[in-house]
Amino acid sequence: MYTLIISMAFLATLYVGGLLWLTYGLSKLKKKISRQKPLHGTLPAVAVVVAARNEADNLPRLIECLVNQDYPAEKLQICIVDDRSEDRTPDILTRAAKNHPNLKTIRINEMRPGWAPKKRAIDTGIRNTTGELILLTDADCIPPPTWIKTMVAFYEPTTALVAGYSPYRFPAGVPRLLQGMMALDNFSLAAISAASTGLGRPLTVTGTNLSYPRKIYNAIGGLQPIAKWISGDDDLFMQEIAKRRLGKFSYALTPSAFVPAAGPKNWRKFWHQRIRYASKSRHYPLLMILGLVAVYGFNTFILIGSLSLLFFSSSTGFLALMLWLTKATGEYYFLRKAAIIFKEKALLKYFLPAQLIHPLYIIVFGLLGIFLRFQWKGKKYEKTLELPLAQ
Repeated sequence: MYTLIISMAFLATLYVGGLLWLTYGLSKLKKKISRQKPLHGTLPAVAVVVAARNEADNLPRLIECLVNQDYPAEKLQICIVDDRSEDRTPDILTRAAKNHPNLKTIRINEMRPGWAPKKRAIDTGIRNTTGELILLTDADCIPPPTWIKTMVAFYEPTTALVAGYSPYRFPAGVPRLLQGMMALDNFSLAAISAASTGLGRPLTVTGTNLSYPRKIYNAIGGLQPIAKWISGDDDLFMQEIAKRRLGKFSYALTPSAFVPAAGPKNWRKFWHQRIRYASKSRHYPLLMILGLVAVYGFNTFILIGSLSLLFFSSSTGFLALMLWLTKATGEYYFLRKAAIIFKEKALLKYFLPAQLIHPLYIIVFGLLGIFLRFQWKGKKYEKTLELPLAQ
């Protein structure tokens, strides 16, 4: 028992210490942004690349957002790649391209061996544009008119990647509590991304709001090094940049760069989305994997110990309860600091219900991401191999 107490106390200290370190990263990032100079001089040519599959309901709104950006039209290329769509996507893109000279559309009709579908679509779009800076978003996102210009303003001569925040928006019919808990979960990932960027290297980024120079993309060999992984066109690519030490990272922590993204419409879609996110963890750097294993073990003990308290009133259960309170206090402190900076304080009211199931959430999705297939865009996938959709 003594050894268990020492081990758990050590993990708790590391966990809370990590949260405090991330909080410090937020402070550093905020100070850096406060010293940022306004955008001036010649604007760089930009290419916005979007991979779209069966996005007929979302594309008209996205195209409207992109063609109305507050950015010189002669400096802006928009490329939307139709990845084997089976709905009205091809017709919508054909009509839009006729009306907007700087919009280019490409149709992919079949998969390429060894390439995850979305990665191939993004790579195709990038290789068919010429903009100095590449910006990525998804078809179900709503970039504000200020998006491109704000992202460009975060570039410095040594910048290798600029990440951004994509707050969730939900359609009618999604229960309010579920909306809030999913939005808080999404925000927590953005907070970790911003904080770790402030410390010099982001732990994660999102492809719904991401940018990097073309020269960086070419230096890595594009998405080829990670082509077989179904997920990870964003954070696995970021890890490749970090591994090669190609430049510095930045985070566009200002509302004018936030790109609202469609949140999961129901629990089932959230389930598959989180399994997909977790499926790429085995490709992370060793130190990051060890950290995730420690977090997994910490939450596993909290859950099992807390259950033992309910049924047996054991000393292990009381230890788990104390660790849970320590974990919750540290997480709330960090998220509250982040919520103030992101202007997302309204999400904190969902912290308690989310915290009650958080250890179980970590255990379930951490495990299923390694072993289970997930459904995405109408098909079922392994981590690195596409399988036909079960009928």
